Amino acid sequence: EPDLLVVVLAALVYSGDVVLAVTGDKIDSGKLNLLIERPLDDLKAFRHVEAPKEINVALLRSLYETLGLNPGLAQLAVQGQDESVRQLQDSISALVPRLLHATTDMAARLSFWGQPLVREEELAGWRNRLDGLKGFTESLQPYNTVGKLKNLRITAEDVEAQKQSIAVLANTERLMALVAELGGTAGYLSQAELVLPADHVWVQRAQDTRKVLLDKLAADKDITHGAEYRHTLQQLKKEYLSAYIESHSKARLGVSEDRAKTALRRDPRLVALRSLAGIALMPTGQLATFEEKLDKLKSCAALIEADLGASPFCPHCRFQPANEQRDMLPAANVLASLDDELDRLLGSWQQTLLDNLEDPIIQANLELLKPADSKLVKAFLTSRVLPESVTPEFVGAVQEALSGLEKISVSRDEIRDALLAGGSPATPDDLRKRFETFINGRSRGKDASKLRFVVE
Repeated sequence: EPDLLVVVLAALVYSGDVVLAVTGDKIDSGKLNLLIERPLDDLKAFRHVEAPKEINVALLRSLYETLGLNPGLAQLAVQGQDESVRQLQDSISALVPRLLHATTDMAARLSFWGQPLVREEELAGWRNRLDGLKGFTESLQPYNTVGKLKNLRITAEDVEAQKQSIAVLANTERLMALVAELGGTAGYLSQAELVLPADHVWVQRAQDTRKVLLDKLAADKDITHGAEYRHTLQQLKKEYLSAYIESHSKARLGVSEDRAKTALRRDPRLVALRSLAGIALMPTGQLATFEEKLDKLKSCAALIEADLGASPFCPHCRFQPANEQRDMLPAANVLASLDDELDRLLGSWQQTLLDNLEDPIIQANLELLKPADSKLVKAFLTSRVLPESVTPEFVGAVQEALSGLEKISVSRDEIRDALLAGGSPATPDDLRKRFETFINGRSRGKDASKLRFVVE
């Protein structure tokens, strides 16, 4: 049965036990594709069958050593033991996914801190070597029996070339692992640069460190100085934690300061100002500015260093100095200055009321007030101190007394624009005329004796 004979011969060729000679070629276990490509009649008309070549022990030892296996396994193959073949195929099976992993998104994974570590042309050379190694390992997969190893179609030069490729693979894997390890800290530090103000001394140090570290990594292209890189990044992070916590302590009120802030909100002086704001003549913009300053003082006493392990800013109050639009003065000092400012503000408003109530025009109006209201106003003028409790009755009485006056609010910017209207520098007479023009313009058509300008 010629057909059955061809099947038996094909099985023997596949196992590496024979070499089938046909017209113009010899088919061994390394050329199994010819069993499919050649017509059946050519196979039936085979010329002869011969024994395969003996295993090239020196070549096999070199191959095993290149793949990281015990070179002594080559001798087991000569003895016909399948263990040597099994270990060879296991090594190949382990190598293929490593190659796929290393060549996937290679450029991105060999970038650190936003910069490529390997030039594009050099990276292309690495990729070509790894692609060549992949093709080489795939060519070894058919040699899965001892018999097939006798027909191994590689040379000593092929094996020697792949030693360098395997070294490139190992170095690429180590470098990728180092970049991935350092990348977490580098990403943290990149975020930290955005948290602190751009002119902060730590930000400049971080930028300088990044340049030095990137230059070293790009020059080494390996993990020789990995321990140094780790130490540098950890030290930089440690310095950031100290800098951030110091800024946080300055910008946020502690437990005792928070109590003082709460007390200031309820302070009788501030309560009095809020009541006096109901009088039309009062410069209420000053009170609004004061309360805005007080509101901007935030409290946070919960931050500890461990809270900054994963995120570079406080998880409790989300403090980011770069976004704080104010001078970074200690919050406790600002709170103390607000307490002093409250004294000055109340004294200023008190004097404003006294000055206007003592105006001759207003004095004439006092006799027209209801007796109770007149009594309240006259008591204030006599004591020259605001009542301990600024009641709605007191505010109503003063408002009624001052009702003949008209308030004109002007801003500092308006005054500045008026004084600079004719350019700068200017003579004293020029400035005087410009200011008079501004005042006359705002007073036009009104009784100047009843106007009161309030600078907000």
